Amino acid sequence: MLAPLLGALLVLTGCQAITDDGVAPDRARLLADMAAQLQRASQRPYHAQYLLADGVRGEISQQAAPARSVYSYPGGRLMVDAEGQTSCVTAVRPARCQIRPLPGPGPAALTGYHEVTRHGLVTAPIVTDLLQAAQLQSQAEVEAHDVTLAGQQATCLDVSGLTDAEAGGFTVCVTAAGVLASFTGVVGGVVVDQALTRISASPPAAVFALPEGARVVDHRPKTPAP
Repeated sequence: MLAPLLGALLVLTGCQAITDDGVAPDRARLLADMAAQLQRASQRPYHAQYLLADGVRGEISQQAAPARSVYSYPGGRLMVDAEGQTSCVTAVRPARCQIRPLPGPGPAALTGYHEVTRHGLVTAPIVTDLLQAAQLQSQAEVEAHDVTLAGQQATCLDVSGLTDAEAGGFTVCVTAAGVLASFTGVVGGVVVDQALTRISASPPAAVFALPEGARVVDHRPKTPAP
């Protein structure tokens, strides 16, 4: 848990000892711990509701068995499971969905999540990527503090001074269970202002279903008949 580590406000600057890769050890540990916390939460079921910029709402739903996640925002959603990624445009009737195979490792792995970010909802994979970028940049500054959101205690990192990253700076908060609690920043040119308003341990089954009557195009390779 990050809470014991972040009990007081920490301002981490270049005056600290530096590791071989040029990163202050306390700062590197804070960034790495938050990334690990987000990763551990990827194995837990939950349903989180968020207030986004301009007063619109978004949701992140996750199920452990079978493992799958849904990211919903006004006008669309992204569903991810072991079989692939399904992106749906729900702003039209009938809804239009496209199923694609899971991308391989590397920058392409975040393609679907970047699309979600363009609609103002940031996801744990994008946050993890930003935290990892901050770990590699010795000039980045990090401040840590605690907050309470939607009744959940959360630890926060204020990160600034990033270069060659999707965001030059951001503030991210994560609950003790590893759920993304809030995010503020400009990511890929998109203003993200996201705050948790409600969370439960049991996501509704309906959120994992395709929109009723949706037109679906499956781009996954077809398995040859035996």
